[in-house]
Amino acid sequence: MFALIIAALLLAGGGTAYALTRNKAPKPSTTGITFSDTFTSAGLDTSKWLVAQWKSADSKPGINLGTYVPGNMDFSTGTLRIFIDQTPDATNGMNSLGAAIQSKQKFGFGTYTFVMRQSSVSSTPDGAGDTVTGGISSAFLYLPNSLSEIDLEFLGDNNRMWGTNWMNPTPSAPPTSADKSSTELPASTLATGFHTYQLVWTATSVAWYIDGALEAVHYTNVPQAPAYIILQHRGTNSNLWGGVATPGVRRYAFFKSVTYTPQAN
Repeated sequence: MFALIIAALLLAGGGTAYALTRNKAPKPSTTGITFSDTFTSAGLDTSKWLVAQWKSADSKPGINLGTYVPGNMDFSTGTLRIFIDQTPDATNGMNSLGAAIQSKQKFGFGTYTFVMRQSSVSSTPDGAGDTVTGGISSAFLYLPNSLSEIDLEFLGDNNRMWGTNWMNPTPSAPPTSADKSSTELPASTLATGFHTYQLVWTATSVAWYIDGALEAVHYTNVPQAPAYIILQHRGTNSNLWGGVATPGVRRYAFFKSVTYTPQAN
């Protein structure tokens, strides 16, 4: 009984007590795919995606101006390649240029599969290159003010992926820390090559898989509203999330494919 109480407390606080209930985690599905895209040198399928042209997260006046711009993504490597450029600026502190794409369609409960290589200094999909501080590469589901949000976020400063889900009960206002559940995933080689990531979202839980292995499952703050898929790579300049900027060093993230399989009834 004591162990169950501890598990409940940790889960309520966004901790890692998921290990005690892993056997209940939802399993990925690969049958019945209704959305799929593979990125090639042919470029972006604009019937499926919007190119972001707005301010990115982690922007703060006088510290960091993060912007998504079309010029910081290309398909020259036969994948979707998104890169970060950071330049010191007397007014903004740091100008951080990145890029993102957002699905035109919203999606709900089901399995999301992404094949990605996380942020590093390698300019080619299979080249060698370390990760550096000041950037976040990610695939995530999102509605404004985190009414629904489920993240796979790779932080350049600590070379780790975080699995986080949000459900903001008052989306007219920004979310608070009480609206999220988050777990740091232990893998440390995600920037050295491609891996397959899966989010399995149900009405009562969210599970994260990497290369078929369950890494985390959350049962609190589970969002309910269908959301957009976003693939992005953005610059940061903070000791809190993503790390301080690394100006003058271009970093790259690579995206091969995305699929969505709705939850079976």
